[in-house]
Amino acid sequence: MNKKSDYPLSTYLIFPGIAMLLGWGLRGHIGGGPFGAMIPGAMVALAISMLLGFRPKFTSVVVVFSVVGVGLGGEMTYGQTLTFLRDPATVWWGNVATAIKGGVWGLGGGAILGLGLIHHRVPRKTILIALVLFLIGFLIGFKLINEPKLIYFSDPINKPRTESWAGLLFGALALISYLKFNIEKKDFNIVLRFAKWGLISGALGFGLGGLWFVLSTNLPGVIFTSWWKMMEFTFGMLFGMGLGYAAWLSRDEITQKKASKREGFKLPVANQMLLIFLISALVYFIYPMLLESVASQLESSESALASITLSVLMLLGNYAFYGLILILVVLRCKAMAWQIGITLTFCHCIVDLMRDLHPQPDTEIHMGVQLLVITAATLIVAWLVAVYQRDKNINNSMFQILVWSTIAIAMASMLGDYFIEGKVMESGMVKILVKAFFVDIVFVVSAIYVSSKSLSIVRQKA
Repeated sequence: MNKKSDYPLSTYLIFPGIAMLLGWGLRGHIGGGPFGAMIPGAMVALAISMLLGFRPKFTSVVVVFSVVGVGLGGEMTYGQTLTFLRDPATVWWGNVATAIKGGVWGLGGGAILGLGLIHHRVPRKTILIALVLFLIGFLIGFKLINEPKLIYFSDPINKPRTESWAGLLFGALALISYLKFNIEKKDFNIVLRFAKWGLISGALGFGLGGLWFVLSTNLPGVIFTSWWKMMEFTFGMLFGMGLGYAAWLSRDEITQKKASKREGFKLPVANQMLLIFLISALVYFIYPMLLESVASQLESSESALASITLSVLMLLGNYAFYGLILILVVLRCKAMAWQIGITLTFCHCIVDLMRDLHPQPDTEIHMGVQLLVITAATLIVAWLVAVYQRDKNINNSMFQILVWSTIAIAMASMLGDYFIEGKVMESGMVKILVKAFFVDIVFVVSAIYVSSKSLSIVRQKA
């Protein structure tokens, strides 16, 4: 049994809340889409695991489940949805839409995080079937509701976006329903609790966070313009608090598998670096290029077979499929869990930075230089992850690596925006701080808080 009564409820709310606030803000700043959403997934899982006193090996697997679960919601589009909040005629429709999308995000993310917390008590086959059913449910929901735009939360006229919220909803419900009848009741209660509080906090976080856009329409002349980031910070904070509350409610029910003689087994540093390099290249470059190549050849065909094949390719290119593979890899080889949870998450950040960073307007950095920087940065983080797995306080070390490596990317992005691209900052210290650097200040302050909180947990456990 873990020592879970050392911290009050407030700590279970604030620490995961700030961790996810930071992760969510970084996700929108240095890594979009589902892979970018791995950042808050990893950070909140590490915060919860440290509060619950999990051992490193167990924590590493929980982190992977969390980056998969939270990352899933990144498949949804919501840019056009948020524009409804700027128009008084559609503000309530926009608020309902953001609440639904946030709730779906939290439902799936919470359920898969909850499954990760009991993974050692559930047969691997059961986990596999549950994730496959998620994929099937996703396809059904997408085909029934999203594809025909039966209920549509984006702009149907101006560049309509492909939505997937119903697919994620059906997928989450399929996974939860299957687990209800195939795992023990006490274990299912944990999954259901995280799913429920993920649903509530996700809906509140995105629903209330979206109201910053309503405020922006009524304050058009103010210096402050970071309304989008305020939405992300609010969403992340409340979502993290909801998952933290679920962890507090479950603190006496979640136990770890007893340590074995192989608990300290680690792959050699060079092996870890090579494997994560290959996994990153496959996930971010090789596999998407292969899918895109096949899809481009089929798009011109109007045959039924081509249509079916494109649907299968869409599913194989969905983050849920990536997540299924990542979880299976980790369940088979736990020694790679930290690399997948931390290094793979970081890798997307540097990939995204290289794609967006331009030395001059309309001039991209040469592809060879981009690949060199991506490879070098990823291998440095992979080396740190491998080396610090031998540290006494591994969970804290992994948390520090993730926080400060992603902060470094955020600072590089800031330098690119304001110096390399030559953006002109308005005169006056107040305007510079509020308009130009507000988001970066929040990042640094949040990083200092979660970093120091992690260190204080280590000292308290010593």
